[in-house]
Amino acid sequence: MKNQAKHSAARFRGFYTALGISLAMIGAACFFAYRQTSSTLEENLNSLTEIAELPTAAVTDQIQAPVIGVKTDVAKETQTVTSAAAQTQAETQAETEALTDAPETQPEAEAPAHHLTAPLTEYTVLTPFSAGELVKSETTGTWQTHNGVDLACEAGSDVYAIDIGTVSSVCNDALWGYTVTIDHDNGVTSRYCGLDGSLEVREGDAVQSGQKLGTAGNTADIESSQDSHLHLEIRRSGEYLDPMAYLQ
Repeated sequence: MKNQAKHSAARFRGFYTALGISLAMIGAACFFAYRQTSSTLEENLNSLTEIAELPTAAVTDQIQAPVIGVKTDVAKETQTVTSAAAQTQAETQAETEALTDAPETQPEAEAPAHHLTAPLTEYTVLTPFSAGELVKSETTGTWQTHNGVDLACEAGSDVYAIDIGTVSSVCNDALWGYTVTIDHDNGVTSRYCGLDGSLEVREGDAVQSGQKLGTAGNTADIESSQDSHLHLEIRRSGEYLDPMAYLQ
């Protein structure tokens, strides 16, 4: 009976010993598994955290970069517009000051009108214009062209400028006596020959149409055999014209 009890007690001790060893091994295995799982989870969590943080930073940079660029571009454009406006305002002010300071423009004086006047108050045609043909001179007896017109008048008759112009020459010509030449500023010149010495104009004088130049005389030796008269010549661009046709 005692042996059977001892045998049963030994069996129970062996069972509990094996059970304790099994529980210890199970506990160790669970602890090891827990440590491995915990380490793996921690590494996975760290990886997930890094992965989660990377897109956030990139996205943040990608979002912030255009915004900063837009702000910069807007600032530059604003500065450019402001500078352009300031430059335009400065140019406008400068133009205004220039217009204000500029002297008032005086209207250009109108060119004086040409008004033809007869060279004598009373006259008759003594020798007409020959238009390039030869005629016999009463004084020299030679055949020559008569490039002007001889207007018979009393000695001392007033002689007038036929048009406005400038006196280009006053002289005592060896053939034509006292002579006055006027440039009428339109390509036309007039020449008054055979005057007496009482001339009333000088070279360079501006004359008006009908202004007195002097008086008729008989100083032209080349026509001295004729009665008192005025020898008048008119040229346009160097070509002789018929004075009577021109005056008409």
